[in-house]
Amino acid sequence: MAAHVPSLFASREQSVIAPDRRQSRSALFAGDTMASYPPAYHITWGTYGTRLRGGPAPYVDRDHNVYGTPLPTPDPELEAMDRRNLKHDPVYLTREQIAATEAAIREVAARYEWPIHALSAKEDHVHVVITAPREGEALRDALKAVACKALNKQFGRREWWAEKGSAKYLYERPYFLNAVAYVQRQHENI
Repeated sequence: MAAHVPSLFASREQSVIAPDRRQSRSALFAGDTMASYPPAYHITWGTYGTRLRGGPAPYVDRDHNVYGTPLPTPDPELEAMDRRNLKHDPVYLTREQIAATEAAIREVAARYEWPIHALSAKEDHVHVVITAPREGEALRDALKAVACKALNKQFGRREWWAEKGSAKYLYERPYFLNAVAYVQRQHENI
């Protein structure tokens, strides 16, 4: 039986947790270790030009992308260089664009029967905790593309997203539960 995922027109107040929590969690975990397939991921990506290297907003780079590694410290010169290299102004999503982003992600997840455990789009980034039989980076790129297509259709073509993002494999139950709780808190603080 496929998990029900809210439709394209679901309100922002509706839960984005997989409705049958017992089924989704028991399918994901054997004890405290994640079942090998399909995995769950905490996927994050930013909007274009809003989290520049060297800026005060948290970001990761090649030297600071391993669990436990401290985040890079602010570097105004690096941030200024990246700002000069932007092709256009940074993108901050409006409430309508946030709703369109979340709806597009929910729609593709429903189509492929991928349980969304938590979802929160903000003005400058998106978080999704999702289970899908895909590699993390490919899944992240697919979700970004679906959201971009929906935004282009409703609001005109532009470069909505920063390059890449994060696709953390949630291989243990505590990591999974912490990621879900974190994204839910993000969603509640809109």
